[in-house]
Amino acid sequence: MERSVSYPLGFSSALSHAGVRYLAASPETMLAPGVPSEVAIDIAAHAGDPAAMARGVVDRVMEMRYFPSNGGWSPAAAFDVLDLDPKKTASIESGVENLDRALVAAARDRSARAAIREDAKAIDGMVRFPKGRHLPWRADRPALALYDTFAEDGRLSDSVRSAAQAASAAIRQTVLAHRESGDFAPFADADYGDAVGPTVHFPVNGAQIDPWAPKISETDNAFYKAVGADKLAKIVT
Repeated sequence: MERSVSYPLGFSSALSHAGVRYLAASPETMLAPGVPSEVAIDIAAHAGDPAAMARGVVDRVMEMRYFPSNGGWSPAAAFDVLDLDPKKTASIESGVENLDRALVAAARDRSARAAIREDAKAIDGMVRFPKGRHLPWRADRPALALYDTFAEDGRLSDSVRSAAQAASAAIRQTVLAHRESGDFAPFADADYGDAVGPTVHFPVNGAQIDPWAPKISETDNAFYKAVGADKLAKIVT
């Protein structure tokens, strides 16, 4: 059985603004029953040490094994604990807004627009398993992997590359602990090796913008609009 616990940047931003300090979650689809209740031990044991708490929680999740008759599977292909400190969240919001603005400007050029699409397509979304073909999160890509790809692409302008590097650095400082699997057996040995930290909704065609609208929307949220992602989606797709 599978259960969704994907956490895009907009979700972690909203939690931070609501006063939540830490987020422990997987950026993709977990196996039920999900996070083991034993993580409470690690939280209680390291109440005054967030970094140790985060490492303990991530290790506990990734070392848990469900379905022993099938060889034993961890609950998630990747798992993180994020620091939702308001100052760090503000830095992410500013960094992503600056990057999206630079991408919009760059994408007015046909060759740059093609390079942006190619970079995004190279970073798979969180639906990486055969039975997930009808799920909507194909455009929810690991933000760090995507932004690092932009930062390293010599076809893009210096303004885009520097903005991508800054946005990546802002996100990276929130990742307190992380582990992932390079061949997650329950998902047909899918590789989640780049699934570090939160995802970003980055569609490359019209069908990916809001695949479950109007019942469910990935774009009707404060973060998506505030950082200019709606404008970016229009020009990139």
